[in-house]
Amino acid sequence: MADIQDVFKQYVAQADLLLNEGKLKDAYNLCTKVLEADPENEGALKMKEKISDAAMNFNQKAIDEKLKAFKPLWENGEYAELIKNLTELYRYAPHYGPLEEQLAQAQDMYRKQFAAQTKDVLQLYTQELENLLQEKKYDEMIKLMIGKNREALTNPQLKAIHQTYRDKIILIKIEEKKSLFDTEKNEDIVNFLYQMQQIDRTNVQVESLLKKYRKNLLVSQVSNKQEFTLRATENMTTLYQLGKYEKAAQVAEEILHFDPLDKLAKTMLKKATSKYAKQLQEETENQIATSYQEMKAEKALNQNAFTSL
Repeated sequence: MADIQDVFKQYVAQADLLLNEGKLKDAYNLCTKVLEADPENEGALKMKEKISDAAMNFNQKAIDEKLKAFKPLWENGEYAELIKNLTELYRYAPHYGPLEEQLAQAQDMYRKQFAAQTKDVLQLYTQELENLLQEKKYDEMIKLMIGKNREALTNPQLKAIHQTYRDKIILIKIEEKKSLFDTEKNEDIVNFLYQMQQIDRTNVQVESLLKKYRKNLLVSQVSNKQEFTLRATENMTTLYQLGKYEKAAQVAEEILHFDPLDKLAKTMLKKATSKYAKQLQEETENQIATSYQEMKAEKALNQNAFTSL
């Protein structure tokens, strides 16, 4: 029976023959079989290393030929395509100096190319926004910028351009509304500023103006409310004193609509309502009595007009 080590030696010798014939994969597989059975087999280990070196040399020679074939890509500035092809070759000869150098160079050139192209695109885009601004086509500008909002999230230059032109639009619109800001129409001013926030919620000028005019609006609303309540209270009291209870109750209800906690209006509403109900009852009784007296008078004038049972 043949010794197992002799069998291994035969496999290694056969692998050497395959290597010399250029059949690197078959030679590598034979060494792998030996090492699966005997991981410490010195002959198989050395042969496997020899095959790996041969494969590396073979791949490097093939890569050198490929690198020469990439010359037109370099000349035409097709750096994205170069990176794709060089990365594919890197799988077969990692850390091969000439390949690593060309890959690094291609990546650097692509970054510069992309930056230049981006700069040109942004210049054209900026000019488009500027033209629309001069033509006062603000809605078109905003629509155009909204369409690029997602891109602006990852492009600081584009984001800065959008911020600049949003600020310009807001500044122009505020200037156009200068006459409004000179009035006391605080509610209209606040509504206008809310519209400006739809363009840019981070605009410092809009936020500052909103803070000012929201306060003015609140003060004016309180002042108007107090003035209304004062006039209405005087009117309500006068109507009550004149016996116009229905009108007094209506005014009290109006006051409570603006200020549900107004104690005087609550009291007056209760009193006026009660008085009005009593007034209605007295008027109804008077009407019945008057009708009865009229009926008696008419009966006395014309006895034949009525029948008594």
